[in-house]
Amino acid sequence: MSKNLLSSSLGLPLLTAAAIVLGIPLGRSLQQSSQRAASGAASSESATASPRLALSKSGQNGVSSEAADATDAEFSRLLGETTLAESKRTPLQIMTSISAAFEEKSDLRRFLGIYESVSELGKESIGEALERARAENNPIAIRALERRWAEIDPEGATKEWQEGKGKPPGDAFFGAWAKANPAGALRWFSNLPEGEIRKEASVAILDRIAKADPLRALDFANQLAEGKDQSLLVTRALAALGTKDPNTALAAAQSLPDGPGRKAGLDSVVTQIATTNLEEAQKLAKELPANTLSGAGSVIAGALVRQSPESALEWASVLPDGTTKASAYAGIAREWASRDVVAAATWLDTLPKGAERDSAVASFADRTAPRDPEGAAAWASTLPQGEQRTAVLTQTLAIWQRLNPAAAAEWLAKAPDMSASEREALSEAASKRFDPQRFRQFRERRAGN
Repeated sequence: MSKNLLSSSLGLPLLTAAAIVLGIPLGRSLQQSSQRAASGAASSESATASPRLALSKSGQNGVSSEAADATDAEFSRLLGETTLAESKRTPLQIMTSISAAFEEKSDLRRFLGIYESVSELGKESIGEALERARAENNPIAIRALERRWAEIDPEGATKEWQEGKGKPPGDAFFGAWAKANPAGALRWFSNLPEGEIRKEASVAILDRIAKADPLRALDFANQLAEGKDQSLLVTRALAALGTKDPNTALAAAQSLPDGPGRKAGLDSVVTQIATTNLEEAQKLAKELPANTLSGAGSVIAGALVRQSPESALEWASVLPDGTTKASAYAGIAREWASRDVVAAATWLDTLPKGAERDSAVASFADRTAPRDPEGAAAWASTLPQGEQRTAVLTQTLAIWQRLNPAAAAEWLAKAPDMSASEREALSEAASKRFDPQRFRQFRERRAGN
């Protein structure tokens, strides 16, 4: 992903304020200055309008997507809104101008010079310009060129890299395409095969569509096949709605057709409601069908444990058997283990066999593994054979191997009711699955406790 285009020496407020004060005349003079530096003979009559090219990616270096959009709009206003006439410069001259502008010491000159030059390029030259910008490690030009390409010829751009003629575009391309033509971007995305490109595109395209028009995004979601992409678009759209009006988000989720998307949407909305209105979230969890919620049950139960474990147990115990109750038990085990591991373990011993107990044990083992991997492994080994047991044991052993590899190996060699093939598979999987970042978080949390 490209880095934030706003340099550390020029914050967003200063950049916008400077642009407002200096206005369009300075933009034009800067363009002319950049052109002269690049070719020595650029005409001062060149047109200066520029398309709407966003300057920043959401969340990078502390600049929000809303602030970036505001800056984008201001640059578009200052640089002109009319369609740019055909450039009087050759593509090579324009690319040279982009390179020269990147060397400007002034942040304002650098941004305006690059963006105005990029706006002159036609679709037949952007691919070459993008490769040059990448070779020069020019993140401003890369982002501007990707957005320009998405606005004037997204299908051509995707065709080129799918045919192996260049590197895949980044999030700036996908985000701009989703903003300019959400239906077209979604149609292209839905036909992508599984892989890294689909994974990268899903974040930029689905997130942009969801935030730009949440209700329309829900309609788009109905056009996607059931699965994780549909659920992702639904949950992000409802999250955007819920930020402004939780009741509207809830009504929208309840109106969705039955299926994984509706379940994911309701789970997302109730989880969001739980952060501001725990009582209402509890009520919804009881009213909705037993297998509707997953994460929301855990969030509600965890919040109740922080009030008192007894209130959490009282609420969760009367839920109907199913996904919501299992999720609630997981939330209780996780939060209680952080506060009183002995009391939590004692409660686990009272649970009868079943999905609810399995969910609670898995959550308990996951939380306690950094502090007591041997105890966590012992609890995890009581789970029935299957994916859940394998996943929890793998993660626990991955942590234990880093803390005390000899002890982990000894336990695995002697663990009861475990075949030789399972031992070997767990040892190999634990070595491959270890996540250093998550491990650091575990260690920090353990140190804090």
